[in-house]
Amino acid sequence: MKIGINQPYLFPYKGYFDLIKAVDKFVIYDDAKYMKGSWINRNYFPDLFTFRLKKHSDYAKINECYFYDIEEDKKHFPIKSKYVDLLSQTDNIALNCTKTLRAICDDLKINTPFYFSSDIPHGKFVEGIIDIVRALHGDTYMNLPNGKKLYNQDMFGDIKLEFIETNPGVSILCEL
Repeated sequence: MKIGINQPYLFPYKGYFDLIKAVDKFVIYDDAKYMKGSWINRNYFPDLFTFRLKKHSDYAKINECYFYDIEEDKKHFPIKSKYVDLLSQTDNIALNCTKTLRAICDDLKINTPFYFSSDIPHGKFVEGIIDIVRALHGDTYMNLPNGKKLYNQDMFGDIKLEFIETNPGVSILCEL
């Protein structure tokens, strides 16, 4: 069984959805530390746009971060989309990303079930990935091409490591 794990992103590029489609179970890594300047709450639409977040601890996890004023940001968002309408002030950024990911997957006919890493006991880095893959009864961890810079098969022991091939690009919202 193939397992994919990735941080949640708002309206990621097509390759993210290729990964979701390629695996049997997809884990939203919602309890990772939020990294300022990451792609979790920003992307190119086709120009860089950032959904503002409320001030939070430098050590906050993604599922502890919330939009600052999503209704105002929606007014200035350059693309009108039903997916943008799903964003809410009351849900954390991980839940917001997951709502939009699920809706886009549904429209793309991708039925892969989602799980939250925060619901699965796990360690950190590679050990955490292995914990999650095993907890979901997986035998293969599948990652995006950039993971080749981070991971090699020796790190995963009896868990098979695979990478999908994708073409980086702008957000899938620009393609839908």
